[in-house]
Amino acid sequence: MNDGLVEKVNFWAEKNCVMKPDTHVIVGVSGGADSVCLLHILFTLSKTRLFIITAVHINHMLRGKESDEDELFVKDLCSQYDITLKVFREDITTFSLEQGCSIEEAGRIIRYRRFQEVLSETSANYIAVAHHSDDQSETIFLNILRGTGLDGLCGMSSKSGQIIRPLLNVSKDEIQAYIKRNALLYRTDSSNLDNIYLRNSLRNVIFPEINEQTGTNITSSLLRMQKLLKSDSDFLNEYATEKYKNIVIFEDEKTVLLQRSQMIQLHEAISSRVIRIAWEKLTGSYKGLESVHVSFVLEVIAGQGNKIAQLPKGIRAITQYDTVKITKELPEKNTQAFSIGITIPSTIYLPVNEDSDDRKIKVETQLYSRDDFLKRFGEIKKPKESGFVQLFDYDSIKKGIYIRNRLPGDVFSPYKGSGGKKLKDFFIDRKIPKNTRDKIPLLANGKDIVWVVGHRTSDKYKISNSTKTILYVNITWQI
Repeated sequence: MNDGLVEKVNFWAEKNCVMKPDTHVIVGVSGGADSVCLLHILFTLSKTRLFIITAVHINHMLRGKESDEDELFVKDLCSQYDITLKVFREDITTFSLEQGCSIEEAGRIIRYRRFQEVLSETSANYIAVAHHSDDQSETIFLNILRGTGLDGLCGMSSKSGQIIRPLLNVSKDEIQAYIKRNALLYRTDSSNLDNIYLRNSLRNVIFPEINEQTGTNITSSLLRMQKLLKSDSDFLNEYATEKYKNIVIFEDEKTVLLQRSQMIQLHEAISSRVIRIAWEKLTGSYKGLESVHVSFVLEVIAGQGNKIAQLPKGIRAITQYDTVKITKELPEKNTQAFSIGITIPSTIYLPVNEDSDDRKIKVETQLYSRDDFLKRFGEIKKPKESGFVQLFDYDSIKKGIYIRNRLPGDVFSPYKGSGGKKLKDFFIDRKIPKNTRDKIPLLANGKDIVWVVGHRTSDKYKISNSTKTILYVNITWQI
C-alpha cells in the first residue's frame, strides 16, 4: 500500500469502521473515471482488509451503442479483477416520463433501487459510490439554489446508513492523477458535455465563469464553508436526537408518538429536527420531507385543539391533546354503529369493528339477589372504575339495558362526580381522542349511560346498602 490515495481511503475506512474483514461491499461502476478509480482502490484494499466486492452496472440505455460499449467495458474490467458483476438494463427515458421527473433524477432513483436490491440479495453491508469533493461542491451549490437550510449546506455525508462515499474528500484532480499513475482505462460519457443537464452546466459553464470573474475558486470556497458548518450541524442533530429520546412516548415501524407540550417548548431549530428524526424512523431516510412540510407540522402542534397535517408518502401528523402522532397507518374507517338489547342473564358477542370478524367483545350478564351474591362472592365490593367487571343496582334501571356505541344527546353522571353532563363533555375532559370515541362500548339505559366501559360507571346506578338486586356485568376481549 504505497500509493497516497489508497492510504488516504484506508485511513478513512479505519476512522469510519467500514470495509472490515468478511464484510461485503456493493460498488456502483459506470465505467467512467471516478468509478474506475474507486473500484481499483477498493480492489487493492480488499487484499489487505479482506472484504468482498460485488460490482453493479446500470445500462441506462440513453446513448445507444455507446451505452452498450460502456457495459462491455465494465464486464471486461471486473473479469480482470475477478470481481462478481451484476448488470441491469433500464429504460430511463420511459421511467422519467412515467414518474414525471428529470432524466438525472430518474437515473438516480433506478441506480439506488438496484443497489439496494443487490444489497438485500447478497446480504451485503455497504453500497459504495464514487462521489468526490467536486461533486460535493456542486451538490451544495444546487442546494443553495433550491433555498436549503443548514443541513443542505453540509452536502453529502461520507457515510450515511449503508451508503458509503470513500472518495468524498478526494478531488477530481487527485482521481485523474491516480488513474494516470496506474495506467487505468476508463470510458468517457459524451452526455457529460451536454449542458442541458443542470449539473453539467455548473461544471462546464457556471463554475468556470465564477472562477474567472471573481478570481475565487468556487469549489474550494464551498468546501471550506461546508467544513465549518458541518460541526454546527452535527451538534444540533446530536442535541435533537437526545431531545427526541426524551419526548418520544412510543415508536414502531408505523407510528411515532411524541409529547406535544415538550415539543412546543423546544426551539424551532430543534423541534424541526425532531420531526425529521420521526420521519426518518418511518421512511428510512430524510428524503421527501421539505421545510414547508416541517413548518406545517410545527404550526399544527402549536395550534389549538386536535388537528391533522397531511404529509408526503401518505404520512400524517395528528395532534391529540398532549400527543403528536406521526404515522403511516391508513385513516381508520368509521366504526359501524351498533345497539343490542340485553336479555338478562345472557352472553353476547360484538365485533370490535367492521373489519375484525375474528376478534370480538364478549358481554356476560347475571342477576343476583343480595344474599345470593354474598353466598357466591363472600362480599359486595365496588370494583375499580377501570376494570371490566362491574356491579350495578338493577332496580334503578327502568328502560331496559342496551350495549351500544355513542349517540347524539347521550348523558352521563360519572361515579362520585358533581352531577350529570353530556357524554361528549366527559370524553373531552378525559382527553379521549375523537377517533376512538365511537369504538368505546357503552352500557346504556335509554339515553342515560350506565357504564362507559373501561373508563367510568354512573353514580346513578351504583350499588348501595339498600340495593336488593345486583346486575353483574363482565366484559372480555376474545381473539
